[in-house]
Amino acid sequence: MISGVHNGCIYFNHDGWLARYKILHKGSRQIMDFILPGQVFGLPACVFQIAPYSVLTITEATVSVIPFDIIDNVFERDPALAKTLFWSAVQDAAILGEHLVDTGRRSAYERVSHLLLELSVRLNRAQPAGEMTLSIPLTQELIADALGLTAVHVNRTLRALREDNLIAVDGRSVTIRDFEALSLLSDFESTYLGEVSRFLQDVPAQDATGHRPIEFQLLPRT
Repeated sequence: MISGVHNGCIYFNHDGWLARYKILHKGSRQIMDFILPGQVFGLPACVFQIAPYSVLTITEATVSVIPFDIIDNVFERDPALAKTLFWSAVQDAAILGEHLVDTGRRSAYERVSHLLLELSVRLNRAQPAGEMTLSIPLTQELIADALGLTAVHVNRTLRALREDNLIAVDGRSVTIRDFEALSLLSDFESTYLGEVSRFLQDVPAQDATGHRPIEFQLLPRT
């Protein structure tokens, strides 16, 4: 999916990580959200004449494709999919709103903390308790572009969080040592994620025509 080009399909991400982003005219990139396994994406790009953002792959990913021009029939025949798309749009709006607060009001320390907590809840479908380890395939550059920071600033912030014994980092694995303390310092509360994510598991195996959606492999952008 490319910004400025009309998109005619909705996608369901079965596995892998992707990102919604926009490139400004000076070449800088803003990542608006990370697309995780079990997430629907592409709906706004179908509704508007041209896609308002682009999508890149971070890891290999398998997605199902639903052509937007059959969506009316799908809604009539499968209310579960209609509900899934509705909740997907609600979740996207809630997450983007929280990300706006990140870039507008939170410090770098709070932004990185908040992102790690958000990803932990989205990956686990519930607020974790105690210490937990996440496998996060994100470079410091990707985190920087998502939070409006530089990669150097992200590096310093991660080091500060490690020194404060709030997280541990081992390669691409991040261990959150104290979920509650990290939540308090970054004003994180998971109600904006809530039960929404569970609806994103219910995309039907077949479309309204009785055929399975097209599945294909997306390779990471280098």
